[in-house]
Amino acid sequence: MNFDNFEDISSNSIEDNDSTLDLNSFSTKEVTKNTKKRNRKRKSGKDRIIKLILTVFLVGVIVVSIVAGAFIVYAFTGVDGTMSENLDDLKLNFTTTIYVKNNNTSDFKEYQRLHGEFNRIWVSYDPQLAKAKDESYEGIPQNLVNAYVAIEDKRFYSHYGVDWKRTVSAFANMFLHFYSSNQGGSTITQQLVKNLTNDSEQKATRKVREIMRARYLESHYAKDTIIECYLNTIAMGHGLYGVGVASNYYFDKEVKELTIAECATLAAITKSPSYYAPDDQPENNRLRKNTVLSEMKSQGLITQKEYDEAIKEEVKIVASKDVLNETEVNSYAVDALIRQVTKDLAEKYNYDENHAASLFYSGGYKIYSCIDPDIQNKIDKVFNNSEKYGLKNSDGKQLQGSFTIMDYSGHVLGLAGGIGEKTTNLGMSGFNRATDAVRQPGSTMKPMSAYAPAIENNLITYSSIVNDTAVYYGKWKPNNWYNSYWGKITVQYALERSVNTIPVYLVDKLTAQTSFDFLTQKLGITTLNKEDVNLSPLGMGGTNGGITTFESAAAYAVFGNGGLYYEPKLYYKVCDQHDNVILEQNTEPVIAISEDTATVMNRLLQNVVYGSNGTGKGARSYIPNMRIYAKTGTSNDSKDLWFVGGTPYYVASCWCGYDTQKDISRSTIAMNMWGDVMSQVHKNLKTKAFTTSEFAYPYYYCTSTGNLATSSCPKALGWYKKDNIPSVCKTHGGTALDKPTISKDNSTVEKKVSETSSNSSSSSTASSKPN
Repeated sequence: MNFDNFEDISSNSIEDNDSTLDLNSFSTKEVTKNTKKRNRKRKSGKDRIIKLILTVFLVGVIVVSIVAGAFIVYAFTGVDGTMSENLDDLKLNFTTTIYVKNNNTSDFKEYQRLHGEFNRIWVSYDPQLAKAKDESYEGIPQNLVNAYVAIEDKRFYSHYGVDWKRTVSAFANMFLHFYSSNQGGSTITQQLVKNLTNDSEQKATRKVREIMRARYLESHYAKDTIIECYLNTIAMGHGLYGVGVASNYYFDKEVKELTIAECATLAAITKSPSYYAPDDQPENNRLRKNTVLSEMKSQGLITQKEYDEAIKEEVKIVASKDVLNETEVNSYAVDALIRQVTKDLAEKYNYDENHAASLFYSGGYKIYSCIDPDIQNKIDKVFNNSEKYGLKNSDGKQLQGSFTIMDYSGHVLGLAGGIGEKTTNLGMSGFNRATDAVRQPGSTMKPMSAYAPAIENNLITYSSIVNDTAVYYGKWKPNNWYNSYWGKITVQYALERSVNTIPVYLVDKLTAQTSFDFLTQKLGITTLNKEDVNLSPLGMGGTNGGITTFESAAAYAVFGNGGLYYEPKLYYKVCDQHDNVILEQNTEPVIAISEDTATVMNRLLQNVVYGSNGTGKGARSYIPNMRIYAKTGTSNDSKDLWFVGGTPYYVASCWCGYDTQKDISRSTIAMNMWGDVMSQVHKNLKTKAFTTSEFAYPYYYCTSTGNLATSSCPKALGWYKKDNIPSVCKTHGGTALDKPTISKDNSTVEKKVSETSSNSSSSSTASSKPN
């Protein structure tokens, strides 16, 4: 077949009459139409996707806007974003620290720390001194601040309490879990909020509160204040809070002494104290410490050289609570100090006593105490020796005792509240015998209630003749412990021999009320009661109320300091953690007796020790290079034994007895314990003499008449007030004797007193025997 004659229908048309059918045209139009349809379909699909995306986006924007708006409304209207805490005066639980004098200087050193649940010592931060590396600066060093900022909040100084980048990341992770664990989005300011409020639940509402409170702090306080508070409130493991006590515990250093590596070591702990503690988890801490150092270097906070040195440094971890000056069992002195401070807080600020006690352990107080650790240790060594002093009675009960020593300004330097090792803390309700054992003072009452006020009122002199004889006061008469009467004797001998009849006679002359008022108003005795306004309790010491060693030592101090009574105190002052004084002891004394009366009483009481008939003559060897004034005391049936006495340095009171009263088998035990303590206390002290009043003079007196002696009189040396000097004896003739010469240190007179004391005693008694 020949196809050449066929026409290509694809390129030719078919004509039919007037109409022509163009096949090509037909084919092209159909294809174009279909293509357009397909294109329109594709275009409409893309549009729908775009519209969908835009719709979702707009909906998201609207939702976010609504949520953000709701958040803002909630945050600013539904959340309390304020903080009641005052960062300039934080009322948190801080460790209370007791300080003592440093080697008898005016400087103080840390002695003991006391705290409740929170062990925290406040350390101040002064950026100017810290950055200048001032040698006198004792606060938080700049390197420690930089270490914490570098690892915990590198934008701390630029944000306003919230680092939004970190916050959004942490917030989103709570729902979308980008990270395997919850991320820390909190700034240093937010962490401080958490530390102050203890609001730590892992919820969005808590985060909102935290954010608002952080912004509140930033708007009210400087960054330096915020970082100072933060570094003093962070948990550092082992119950420690703040960098101050952490520095002590981990390094046995004050915070000012920390190296850069040690600063980084502390900063490494904060993220998780149990996981990064350098003592329990040394490798974990080391790795994070290196991270801290790397961050400090990268942020320009330390140089490359400082970084290299810190990386190489081997950090020595001490990690011992022994360096924190804590003890499980307080001394009796510390227990008494706790009680005195607590009571003074309650009284001054009108606190409930329980609240004041809680504040003591949590207030971060700095207590500048009077306690002398060396003296306290010597007291403890003697009183812990129950084998030597813990006598057992017929019921198997151990003898007990108490002891108080103070200087002549009322500062209590140490005390003991029992015999035997102390095993428990007493708190506010425990029984401290030094302050709480109110016992009959026996003859130690006589100088306070009778002789001192009688000499002060010029009723008697050192050598007045008094009559030791049986006298009835109503239906009662005093008996002497030696079951007889000496007749006419001198006052000096009556006191040396501890005669009972004479002080009763003197109290009767003074009146019991006058004697009682003298004890309670001039000598600070608070434990007597109305039944003690009577001749027997005041004249012989058989009181109903009784006395403690704490108060008797203070009362006897007037015989060694010129007649001034100081209320016994265990501290000088108490400051808060910012060094504001909140308690301070009154240092103004009461003039109990005149200085000349004090001198006369001092010399009379020396005869108790150095007189041949002195009831305390066993004490003269305890301190051989110095004089002692003292008085012994024994209650009825020897149930209470006392020895109270002073040296030119200190005055001390010692009591012994059973808690349930029984006779004591060793009559000198109180004197022995007093001597064992005081001999050790004075062991290395320089020889010193008592101060003599310029208004008191030594004279030789006639032991027969009590008047000033002549060359023919039996004589002894006495001391007299300027306004109450006896006349010259006219019984024995002879010429009046010159007044003895007094050397500056009283050594001449003291020597003569020592030489004549035995003559004084024997002469007084010999001449006073009944004719």
